[in-house]
Amino acid sequence: MKISFNNFRYFRVQIFLAFSTILVLMIIWFMVYAYIDGRIGRLNDFTDKTYNVSKDFSTNIKNFQSFLLTGYKEKDFYIDKNQKDIDLYINNLRKQKVIVTEILKESRILNIDINQPMTKLSTDIDSLYKSVIKFKEIALVRGFKDYGYEGKMRDKAHLLENKSSLDKIILLQLRRHEKDYLLRAEEIYFLDFDKLITNTIKQKQDDSYTKQLLNDYNNDFRELVKKSSELGLTSNEGLYGKINYWNVYVEGCFVQIINLSKSKVNEVKNTLFYFQIFQTILIAIILIFLSIYISNYFTKDIELLTTDISNYIKSNFKDKSISTSKKSTIREVDFLLKSYIVLKEKLTDNIEFLEQATDRANKSATFKTQFLANMSHEIRSPLNGVIGMLNMLKTKSLSNKQLEYVEIAEHSADHLLGLVNMILDHSKMEAGKMKLEQYPINLKKELSKLIRLFEYRIKDKNIELHFIFDDGIVSNVLADNLRLQQVLINLLDNAIKFTPKGDVRLEVKLLNIVDDVQYLGFNVMDSGIGIDANKTEQLLLAFEQEDLSITRKYGGTGLGLTISNQLIQLMGGTKLNIMTLKNGGSSFNFEIPFMLNFNEVYLENAENNMDSKQHIIISRTLIVEDNIINQKVLNKLLEKINIKSDIANNGKEAVLLYQENDYDMIFMDLHMPEMDGFEATAKIKSSLKYQKLSTPIIAVTASAFDEDKVKAISNGMDDFITKPIVSKNLEETIIKQLNLKAIQ
Repeated sequence: MKISFNNFRYFRVQIFLAFSTILVLMIIWFMVYAYIDGRIGRLNDFTDKTYNVSKDFSTNIKNFQSFLLTGYKEKDFYIDKNQKDIDLYINNLRKQKVIVTEILKESRILNIDINQPMTKLSTDIDSLYKSVIKFKEIALVRGFKDYGYEGKMRDKAHLLENKSSLDKIILLQLRRHEKDYLLRAEEIYFLDFDKLITNTIKQKQDDSYTKQLLNDYNNDFRELVKKSSELGLTSNEGLYGKINYWNVYVEGCFVQIINLSKSKVNEVKNTLFYFQIFQTILIAIILIFLSIYISNYFTKDIELLTTDISNYIKSNFKDKSISTSKKSTIREVDFLLKSYIVLKEKLTDNIEFLEQATDRANKSATFKTQFLANMSHEIRSPLNGVIGMLNMLKTKSLSNKQLEYVEIAEHSADHLLGLVNMILDHSKMEAGKMKLEQYPINLKKELSKLIRLFEYRIKDKNIELHFIFDDGIVSNVLADNLRLQQVLINLLDNAIKFTPKGDVRLEVKLLNIVDDVQYLGFNVMDSGIGIDANKTEQLLLAFEQEDLSITRKYGGTGLGLTISNQLIQLMGGTKLNIMTLKNGGSSFNFEIPFMLNFNEVYLENAENNMDSKQHIIISRTLIVEDNIINQKVLNKLLEKINIKSDIANNGKEAVLLYQENDYDMIFMDLHMPEMDGFEATAKIKSSLKYQKLSTPIIAVTASAFDEDKVKAISNGMDDFITKPIVSKNLEETIIKQLNLKAIQ
């Protein structure tokens, strides 16, 4: 028994039971509908039956009238005692009596309240039937011509005429009275007849036989009159009048009963109709209720499961609580719930493990980024001194040999700085902190400058450099020129490095223009040593090269193509596609979308910047730097453009010097002992002196991360310069701040 009940927990069994229940309800509805339809059909048949019997009764009256016109004159009526019209009328009455009785019974079955009129109608038809039977009997006795009393009178008249002593004139008078009565059925003729016979008998002229015949003749006439009076044919009285009355009355009863039955039938029909509507509505409500119940029954656990899953997702897969019931009445859902609970527990554990692992990885990445920032600062600080001093040394009078040594040292320092920048860029890419800027450039002019730079570099190599720029390209665009040139410099530098002889080509083609965006294809091709087609994907990985022998022969870190590919995709471009050319060499191509700039692009060339030096009017600046070498480098760079400087070794000294002296500009290192640049800036800007006359504060740091720049600007510094300091960048920053101050 336990197994039997468990079987009902299966989803398919419960679906079958639910479907069976609905099917049973539908069968009940159809059965009730069929019953009501049959009931209405019987009511219609009842109405038709009532109407038909009424119609038959009215038609049957014609049979009686036909008998009165001609039927009673037929001799067969008197010989065989039967006549088709009167017999058909009587038989039909008998049948109609039976039908009325059936209608009465059926009306009771159908609950049609016409018992009283139908009972009376049945009694009336019975009375009519008896009257007609009696009418037929009397009509046979009365007779016609040679039959009945009329025939007897005719026989007596013939005997009186042929065998009696009665005066012929008297006989003629008697016959005339008889004939007048038969024609007119007026009693006066019978009275004249009776009076004449009585007088004739009193005169004693005739013999006894004649008198007896006259008496018999008179008696027959009297009986004829009596029977005619009972029939009442001429005066519409007697049985004839009664039959006519019953015919008319029964006809009227039929009309009343038909109207009444129609009314009652309509009432029953309406009752059945409303019952059918009620039944339909009830079944519909039951079905809807059953459907809702079944739906809720089958879906309640699923809905709880769905809600729990939704809440679990909204909680970022951290909510361990179970809002669903741990057991369902449906076996399949029960299995699903148990599986979900197990899955949720395991998934939560895995997510916690992954979050911990991610947290460790993020901390590791943070440590890595911080380490790179520190290393950048530590490397850039001495590099700033090296590059700065080399630049100062180049301005001195040097022999050719000394100048060569300085250039070699400068090239090595620049190369080292390039490596540091490349590693920092890769670190920014990995940390997702690399950000692009969009500003107006003239693409063709910028690329032309880039090509001229490389033309200078390949003077000593047997290489031709080609630049092809599609004429359909709109040059005025919005782009990050620095990053675009960084990509192209990497690709062109590699192409020149791995091409001992031949040519290097940069092609820029217009691919498509959609609305305000043009899609350009860049292709850098060379005729160099080529690339193994199976190792093209490997080249896009960090610190990977095609072969270790190439590293030993040509050098490189293996980051150039990786950073280039990342920058291209950061600019919305496609993946860097590396191909080996059939005739030797390699092809590096990619696509980048550029927003069109419909405003005129204004370019400031180097000569304009150099001319701006004549407009720099600064009496004194304050250098806040803890590194002695960096102090000297920055001081020399400022002296080069005729700007005198005071030096503070930390932020604390800077605040004191600012209070004691007037400065046109302050160059503030960020990381210093005792008081860093952020705190020193805050103290300076909060002083009353600064409130009266503001002084631009330029952040100077070896850090190259954007967040350091953002932090510096958000802490009140006006601009940002990274180490190693380039003379051109220093001059542009000073001019920019002076112009801003002039506007204020």
